[in-house]
Amino acid sequence: MENILQSHIQRTLDKLDSNGLKRFKDELGKTKIDEQQISTGKLQDARNNAEVAGLLFSHFHNRAGEVVISVLKTINKTDLATELEGICRTLPKPPTSPPPADCVII
Repeated sequence: MENILQSHIQRTLDKLDSNGLKRFKDELGKTKIDEQQISTGKLQDARNNAEVAGLLFSHFHNRAGEVVISVLKTINKTDLATELEGICRTLPKPPTSPPPADCVII
């Protein structure tokens, strides 16, 4: 699922003009989820939207879509946020991790 969502995120970022992408990266650099944050330096060093999408997944994992949607709304790109929300609803949910071994009921 990550590869599919990562592709959709990249395509969404591709729809931003250069000013929109700069605003997106600036806001993303301020975003912290579960103590995870992408440094401004890494975002500035990202050469293309595929690298930005990769950073999103390496830092936020299965919450990357949620982060992108939130940032898009913050920078007033609600049309793109709404579009990505619709796509996210159609994707399979990530598997939940199994309970720890000491919690398994036999």
